[in-house]
Amino acid sequence: MTNIFIFNNSSRAANYGIGTYVRQLSVCLSAQPDVKVSLVEMQADTKEFSISDDGNGVRHYLIPQILSGIENETYCRTIFYFLARSIGAGKDDMVLFQFNYFQHYPLALLLKSWYKNSRILLTVHYMEWCFELRGNVGRMREITAEGHIPSDDMERAVAQSFAAEMMFLHLADRVMVLSENTKRILASDYKVPVDKMQLVYNGIGEHVYGNGANNKIGDRKILFVGRLDEIKGLRYLIEAFALIAEKHKEASLVIVGDGDFQPYMVQGRKLTGRIAFVGKMAQSEVEGVYQTAYIGVMPSFHEQCSYTAIEMMRHGIPVVGTDSTGLGEMLDPTPDLRVHINESDFNDDEFISQIAIRLDMLLSDDSAYRRASSAVLRQYNEKYTSSAMAEGVRASLRGVMENSSSLLPYDYLPHLDTRMVGLINSHPDIDLDFYGLTGIGVYLWWRVLQLERGTAAEAGQLAFIKEHLIYYMDWVCEVAETDDNIPPCLAAMLLSMREHSFYPTKVDTTLLYVGTAIREARFPSEHEILHNALRICTCKI
Repeated sequence: MTNIFIFNNSSRAANYGIGTYVRQLSVCLSAQPDVKVSLVEMQADTKEFSISDDGNGVRHYLIPQILSGIENETYCRTIFYFLARSIGAGKDDMVLFQFNYFQHYPLALLLKSWYKNSRILLTVHYMEWCFELRGNVGRMREITAEGHIPSDDMERAVAQSFAAEMMFLHLADRVMVLSENTKRILASDYKVPVDKMQLVYNGIGEHVYGNGANNKIGDRKILFVGRLDEIKGLRYLIEAFALIAEKHKEASLVIVGDGDFQPYMVQGRKLTGRIAFVGKMAQSEVEGVYQTAYIGVMPSFHEQCSYTAIEMMRHGIPVVGTDSTGLGEMLDPTPDLRVHINESDFNDDEFISQIAIRLDMLLSDDSAYRRASSAVLRQYNEKYTSSAMAEGVRASLRGVMENSSSLLPYDYLPHLDTRMVGLINSHPDIDLDFYGLTGIGVYLWWRVLQLERGTAAEAGQLAFIKEHLIYYMDWVCEVAETDDNIPPCLAAMLLSMREHSFYPTKVDTTLLYVGTAIREARFPSEHEILHNALRICTCKI
């Protein structure tokens, strides 16, 4: 039996792309044999914790909001204790924790440290810097470059969120990405191994609505669906529509979504009667809007695998969109409709002009419109159906379950090294046992033995650990002198160090305090070392 826990956030974003994704994922996984799905709703609109099962056998955990609204480590730890009472996996059961938000890293780490047979599956829906920098990859690389000193609060926030995202990506046993663009960025900038990632496009339904353009030639509704946020580029669309409104009097602009309407209503005042702000709509209502739309526009600076774009394709609606992040590759069948974002020298007027030119082309050329409509329908059928998504999810599930050779991904170990070195530097008042001072040294010495068999590229990490093991030996020698309960695994570590001629004066001195523990000396297994190291890292010291 595989127990799968899907973690969601009942926030505004959950009512858009991530919420749709979680619902699709839940349906897909529930259909698998020998799988029990649980949905954990954090920041839920409820006053108390609750557990219930729905008619499909999915268990729902509702976690109340906190006053601050911030999902910090304390909030994640509270959720961990709540779930730990309910997760009753058998000895041979696999537990899979699927995450969708980077801020839930502390919870993922706690769950990983507690459940030995668990696997972490992380789906990347966003990177925080995309919001701060409007998807500007070049600027992100400047800020996160080694040696770069942040010049302001924004740069510090980007650098910190980037580092936090990298830790979660490295902790995950499997990373699901929604676009090739994200896969390339994670590999090159976040140093995520390519073989750890699985590209799974979002998918909706199986049914294609009509044959695209043929029944819409007399209708000229230009459709925008999304949050009224700056990153969605709506103000540029309104300006572009103003440029072509006089020529195409039959065209109108329909804006679906919630947010701060005021600046956009002021901006579109000169086009009264031509622009309709309809607010947020239920899915059944939006369906009717798609069926009457002629052109879809997505002037976004950041998208992964947009459900809005998929719905437009499914209805045969040509999409004018940017080449930002994941959206650009969604428009591969219609490259003439892509709007380029010049990251190094962005110009508002040039960007607006590009949108207007593409709208004018579709409104003026019926043949071009029909070709684009047919192309997006084919794209939907080939990549973005629910069945295609389900197959990708199944492949990812197989990958994460089959990769059971180690408790932790190799790329996470440098983060664990840093945590252990931090404990050496801070010298907390902890016991000498394995779940304490001895465990820190055993882990780092195990890493030394491992890295000495590694590549030249790891020489810097090896030197870093050895340097701090010297400080560690000074510390442990002082403690061992007055402690009568020397753990056998500490004796085993010291014997191994002596065999490798590591810091012989201090190692030999410490061995004098070992006593009878040396007869029981046994170096722990890799699994024991890693599991213990995780427990130490998640302990509130």
